Amino acid sequence: MDRSEYEHEFIAKIVKEVSNKINRRPLHVADYPVGMEHRVQKVKSLLQFGSDIGVHIVGIHGIGGMGKSTLARAVYNSISDQFEGLCFLDGVRENAVKHGLVHLQEMLLSEIVGEKDIKIGSVSKGISIIKHRLHRKKVLLILDDVDKLEQVRATVGERNWFGCGSRVIITTRDKHLLHGVDGKYEVEDLNEEEALELLSWNAFKDDKVDPSYKDISNQAVAYSSGLPLALEVIGSLLFGKGTREWESALDQFKKIPNKRIQDILKVSYNALEENQQRIFLDIACCLKGYELQEVEDILGAHHGVCMKYGIGVLVDKSLIKIKNGCVTLHELIEVMGKEIDRQESPKELGKHRRLWFHKDIIQVFAENSVRLTWMACS
Repeated sequence: MDRSEYEHEFIAKIVKEVSNKINRRPLHVADYPVGMEHRVQKVKSLLQFGSDIGVHIVGIHGIGGMGKSTLARAVYNSISDQFEGLCFLDGVRENAVKHGLVHLQEMLLSEIVGEKDIKIGSVSKGISIIKHRLHRKKVLLILDDVDKLEQVRATVGERNWFGCGSRVIITTRDKHLLHGVDGKYEVEDLNEEEALELLSWNAFKDDKVDPSYKDISNQAVAYSSGLPLALEVIGSLLFGKGTREWESALDQFKKIPNKRIQDILKVSYNALEENQQRIFLDIACCLKGYELQEVEDILGAHHGVCMKYGIGVLVDKSLIKIKNGCVTLHELIEVMGKEIDRQESPKELGKHRRLWFHKDIIQVFAENSVRLTWMACS
C-alpha cells in the first residue's frame, strides 16, 4: 500500500468514527430524572471510567421500580461517546423468554457492528462470532433486567470477548447473578426531598408541591417509601385531582395496592421456588423486624428445614434485607406480600394461612369459639 492509499484509508476511518459519534442519539432516561446525577457518578466511579486497561463489569441491583434501568440509561448517555461500539440490550428477561438467547446475541452484534439481519443459528455459534467480531473493539454494553445466569453467559461470557477499555453494566433484581463483577451498586431509595420533587413533577408538573397539597403530599411520600415507580404512578393518577380524591386514593392503596405497582414488585416473588415464596410471605406478614436468628429458628421449626439458604435467596433477590442483625424489607414489598396472602381467600379470614392484624385475629378466634360451642352443644 503506497502513502496516498494509506492516507485515504486513514481519513476514511476517521470520517466513519466521527460520523458514528455524531449520529448517535442519546437514550430517553426519564420524564423527570430526579436525583439521577449523583447516582450516575457513583456508577461511573465503579466503572473506573478513564482507564483503558482491561474490561470492567459493574452490576446495578435493587427491587423492581427503584430505577435501575433509568440509571443505566443515564450512565450510557454520560459515557457513550468514548466507545467504538455501543449496545443497550433492553428487557433481557422478557426478550429471552419470548425470543431466546440467540435473539439476544443477534441484537447485541447488530447494534455494535451496525449490521442488520445478522443470523447466528445457535448459542455456541453466537459466542464464537461475538468473540471474533468484538475482541478488538472498545465497547459499552448494557444488559438490562437480567434474571438468569445463562443470559449473561451467552452475551458476556468472558472479558476477553471485548477489547481493552470496554465496559459492561448489568442491571438485575438478583444480586447473586453479579458474582465476579468488579463492582456492585444497590440503587438507593429517594430521600424525602427527592421523593417530594418527583411526586410534584408528576402530580403538578412543577418541581414544587402545591402548598394546599402539602400534608397529603407528605402522606403520599411516606406511603411510597422512596420508590420512584410508586411516586410516578400515584402522582400521575392524582394529577388534576382535589385533596379529597387524594385522601380517598391513598386510603384505598393502603387497603388494596395499586395493580401496576403490585405487578412490577411481584416479578421477584414469582421467580421464587414455592417453598421460598412461603418463607417470604411468613416474613412479610408476621416476622418483619425480628432478629435474624429468631426468624431462622421460628421458620426452621415451622417448615422443618434449615432457613439459611432460603433467607439468603430472598436477600439476593432484594426482597428482604438484614440490618443490624434484624430482618426487614421495603414497606411496599411488605404490602405486596400481605396482599398476595389476602388474595388467597379475600372474603374469609378463617381460611387465611397468616394473620397479622390484631382485629382479624380476635375475629377468627371469636368465630372459631362460636363454631366449637355450637358443635359441642349439638
